[in-house]
Amino acid sequence: MIKKVLVGTLALSSLGFAADLSTVSGETTAVFAKQELSNDKPLIYLADNFHEMATVPGFSMGAPSGLVSSYGVAFAGLSGKTNSDDTDGALALGMGFGDAETIGGAISLGVGSIDPRDGGAFNRGNLNMSLGHHFKDYGFGWSVGMNGVNLWHDNGDDGDNENPSFYTAVTKLWPNDIAPIAITAGLGNNSFADVNIENRDRKEEVGGFGSVAVYLFPQMSLILDYTSNVVTAGTSIVPFPQYPVSINLGATNLTEQGPEDKVSAIGSIAAAYVF
Repeated sequence: MIKKVLVGTLALSSLGFAADLSTVSGETTAVFAKQELSNDKPLIYLADNFHEMATVPGFSMGAPSGLVSSYGVAFAGLSGKTNSDDTDGALALGMGFGDAETIGGAISLGVGSIDPRDGGAFNRGNLNMSLGHHFKDYGFGWSVGMNGVNLWHDNGDDGDNENPSFYTAVTKLWPNDIAPIAITAGLGNNSFADVNIENRDRKEEVGGFGSVAVYLFPQMSLILDYTSNVVTAGTSIVPFPQYPVSINLGATNLTEQGPEDKVSAIGSIAAAYVF
């Protein structure tokens, strides 16, 4: 049997569970439903419903989730971003703790860059933590969290890593027979503030964030995300229904905000281990 747990991953959002819908997310996140793995199913097939899924597609491309993880799962993810000027990536490792139906959460280590051309591979490391409660009967979750606690960084101009970002978020799930929907909204400072504000001033500023995801079918969601005045659109896919692996693909900074001032392609892959 697969335990019903929540897991958060990279870039990161979280997941949830509502009524009979196993739904997820972003830092990438995922939810596990109790089920028996069927030996007569192929590796790749189109699942008829969410109960066949070991995990479900994400509902965020950057906005933190109000649905947190629980003890019993470890997760890892790899993400990347590319545009005409730069290509780079990061990785994350973490695990859940507690019980989301009382108090649960996740703690993770984020490591970047993985491109040695910008000063050395793995030259930044930070700690991230979430804590929250899942109101299962209402398909609703609330969380608080802290991202970017600086553990090490080699680049002197990497100002955001010197100050952690704090946030609070809520996520509401609407199961239905046509296209289930997940909506997330929240507030945070520093990395969640307007990207057009200079780094040294952002720790004092608070910005809103949010995301909307529509589940076209159990293995695929379409996501629109607004974080730090940056608009991101993409999709989250679970290619193997019986295995907790999810893939996110999208485009970020669609309105060309901030000093980078250009659209970038983004992608991530995340996997979990249930114990």
